[in-house]
Amino acid sequence: MDSTFSARGPYRAACFLVGSILFLITLGGQVTTRVAGMAVPDWPGTFGHNMFVYPWSSMTSSMFIFLEHSHRLVASGVGLITLLVSVWVFLTQPKGWARRLAITASVLVVLQGILGGQRVIQASWVLGLLHGCLAQGYLLVAGSLALVLSRFWKNPGHGDDLARARAKMVWFMTALVLTQTILGALMRHEGPGFLSVPDFPKIYGEWMPAFWDSSVLTKINHYRASELQWPETTRTLILWQILHRTLGIVALVGILGGAIWSVRSAVTPSWWSRGMVGWVFLAISQVVLGISILWTGRLPEIATAHVLLGASLSLMGWLLGLASWRSTQDLPLAKMGRNTFRKNSKREVSR
Repeated sequence: MDSTFSARGPYRAACFLVGSILFLITLGGQVTTRVAGMAVPDWPGTFGHNMFVYPWSSMTSSMFIFLEHSHRLVASGVGLITLLVSVWVFLTQPKGWARRLAITASVLVVLQGILGGQRVIQASWVLGLLHGCLAQGYLLVAGSLALVLSRFWKNPGHGDDLARARAKMVWFMTALVLTQTILGALMRHEGPGFLSVPDFPKIYGEWMPAFWDSSVLTKINHYRASELQWPETTRTLILWQILHRTLGIVALVGILGGAIWSVRSAVTPSWWSRGMVGWVFLAISQVVLGISILWTGRLPEIATAHVLLGASLSLMGWLLGLASWRSTQDLPLAKMGRNTFRKNSKREVSR
């Protein structure tokens, strides 16, 4: 039992790390959605206190302080988990993918902490945007580490002739999802607390208003002020939201089409079929949540769930592609084995 735990321990720890990062992203989504990022204006301390001994009564005196300070505490915990997992990997795993990924994860979590701190000190939404985007890369690295430590990585089986094509397809769609996620982050960080377009599927009651025209933009902002009691928006924010919702629909259609194409072959592995079902479910849920955000006036809980599902969608797509790529590593040998078998069979028949 000890040897089994020793072999499976790093994998389980890496999975726990992935779960903790998703929780941290969810908490960060709440901070951004509720515009609580500057509720604590100093770093690494909290209102002059040591961050780890800040009084509970002061922490709970305001929801904004509670969210921002909790985000810092959880981030510190995730950083510690990352370092512990990395040490465990170096103590138990030979040189290779696992060690390289563990080092990368450790570097990224340190950079995340620095970026998060500088975002507060400099009060820069650009640094906040980079902080959010880097979190996506950190999650993918941690997920890759968990996959590399899994039993599947050691024995992926022989990939069929479509394995490489499936990997390329799912990675392309994942790149599209990540692009859409970055656009969402741009909207959330530059224009937090309100929507630049409040309706769906139309845009301020029209299919495509000329928002780039100054007079039309003035009318839009007048409507926002008089009817919605929201601050003004800009051409850029409106454009980003249009691109964001358009890419979301394109990504959903692409994922559905890719799923149908990739599972119809008789030699498709069962793990891929199950993974694609889950990926499609996440994609549909993500679009439904995105529409719900517009129809509810950006309810914080729905917006945060949208952030969580977006990160999960990217992670699952990346890992499906990585797993499919891994199964192709023995494909030439498998083909060679089949060709040798056929030649031997022909020789036996000729004799």
